[in-house]
Amino acid sequence: MEALELILFLLAAVVASSILDNLLPRLSLPLVQIALGALIAAFVHTPLESGLDPELLLILFIAPLHFNESRHADSGALWANRWGIASLAVGLVFAIIISMGFTLHALLPAIPLAAALALGAAMGSTDAVAVMELSKDFKFGQRHKTLLEGEAFFNDVTGTVVFQCAIAVALTGSFSLVHAGEEFALDLFGGLFGGLVMGALAWALLEFIRRLGIDNPTLHVTLELLLPFLIYLIAEHLHIGGVIAVVCAGMMMSLLPHRHTAQRARQKLQSRSVWETLSFVLNGVIFVLLGMQLPRVLMPATQGGLGDPLALIGVMLVLTFVLELVRFIWVLGMDAVDFRARKRSGKASSQARFFTRRELRNALAMTFAGPKGGITLSLMLTVPGALALVEGVAVRTTLISIASGVILFTLLLANFAVPLLVPHKHEAKKTKERVDAEARLLEAVIESVQQDAHFTGMVTADAPEDASEGTAAADEPATVIVMKRYADQLADLLPHASADVAAHGRAVVAACDTLYDSIDQLAEEVAELDDDNAEGEDALAVIDPSKLTAHFRMLRSVYDAVEDVQAQALVRELEIIKRMRAAGELTPDQAKQLRNDVYIQQMTLD
Repeated sequence: MEALELILFLLAAVVASSILDNLLPRLSLPLVQIALGALIAAFVHTPLESGLDPELLLILFIAPLHFNESRHADSGALWANRWGIASLAVGLVFAIIISMGFTLHALLPAIPLAAALALGAAMGSTDAVAVMELSKDFKFGQRHKTLLEGEAFFNDVTGTVVFQCAIAVALTGSFSLVHAGEEFALDLFGGLFGGLVMGALAWALLEFIRRLGIDNPTLHVTLELLLPFLIYLIAEHLHIGGVIAVVCAGMMMSLLPHRHTAQRARQKLQSRSVWETLSFVLNGVIFVLLGMQLPRVLMPATQGGLGDPLALIGVMLVLTFVLELVRFIWVLGMDAVDFRARKRSGKASSQARFFTRRELRNALAMTFAGPKGGITLSLMLTVPGALALVEGVAVRTTLISIASGVILFTLLLANFAVPLLVPHKHEAKKTKERVDAEARLLEAVIESVQQDAHFTGMVTADAPEDASEGTAAADEPATVIVMKRYADQLADLLPHASADVAAHGRAVVAACDTLYDSIDQLAEEVAELDDDNAEGEDALAVIDPSKLTAHFRMLRSVYDAVEDVQAQALVRELEIIKRMRAAGELTPDQAKQLRNDVYIQQMTLD
């Protein structure tokens, strides 16, 4: 029963966080979810008070999220930036391990160097979930976006292997470079090769099922949901990198050919909807769980159980500074190398300079966009109890508390610093040029709906005789309802449009509102069905059944006509998008997004 209550609390927290995210625009969704998790931990007794199973976190949350993201990742961009990704996933992780490990040992000499290096290794893994949220919300450059995604996919191996080696050294005092190299190679290359093979086998299985004639979208989506867990468990059984195997399997499945059929299109649409919902829930739950864990692991530090709380917080701040400084220097160096390569190849002007304000802002944004999170805390929670006390120092508790503080600080930096350095995608889309183009598109659609009123949506027998003469028939309910739908969309855009477009748009919206007000007789006819003298239960007795039936038939006719007019309007909208794209009024990306929106509306029409 407690487990069921925990699940309900987690789901309620995810839903509440989504609502609060709109009410608290300055806070990112992950921070809101962490705060709700901390509140749950403070006031509700849960089965997680004894700690979170790190392996359960990886298989239940990280595996499916990585699998879904890898299926939609740009494999070509990842391959083109493979050396940069390798630099972040290996070189940067080692730089962080060495710098943070020696810094911690210098600040707290009582902590063994091997244990301090283990903390640095745990800090090498960025939080993939937080990174994906940032890359979706903020407009990074294409190269930086690809590097962030690739780093989040592949840097877990380096940190995990070094962490395990450092813990072994802290426990036994011995270290084998050969053994560590074997572990790293097995995790990395074994995960890569094993993931590609399992991805190909999974694709072959799905294709085999289709060729048997079993093309049920629900069955295929269910198999897709099962695959990341199955692949991860097989990889763990083979002692290869489970997370990397899941990522490579997802990429392989996306690269292999798929037949383009109506059933395949339905399956893809259903799969995307299911995965979007699942990703939203899993993303939320993992941050809520992180929030539930942070108070428990930070409590000893705040209560003075690990010495002076202010001194320990100072250590957390220093380590966070060292972490971000090393990351910034590394990213800036990578950008400098890339700039020189583009300059040599002629892709950059010979007069261009590198150390500009824009380049520094981009490098700083990418630095703060690599926060730590669930994987880091999961690794720290696996620190064995044998390190609980070393020469009277609570090493395990101290390391976990410090790691939790650094996680919190990096998430805060990602929340407040990144928005100051790069634009939000929604804001980037609200440039006046883009908004003006979309406003003109909606105005053109409204005009086309009005012009088509003489042959679409007629639901009354007493249509005006001059219905074929342009706009006189636009008073007819179905046409006006569809015009009102587009006018509402236009009204939402006008605050962001240029002055001329906004003025013209307001006139169009006002005209549509006037037409819409003219069809209020539908509501008046409903009111006339009631007898003013009827009260209580006798009110139904005075309604004329024949009049009520006729009214409902009219409403049904209007509804059917609205569907017809809307379908015709969407066809017109596609034509106008094509025309505006050819004229250069819409960018290719904007036209593609608008077309996709139309396709979705067409598929949802009954």
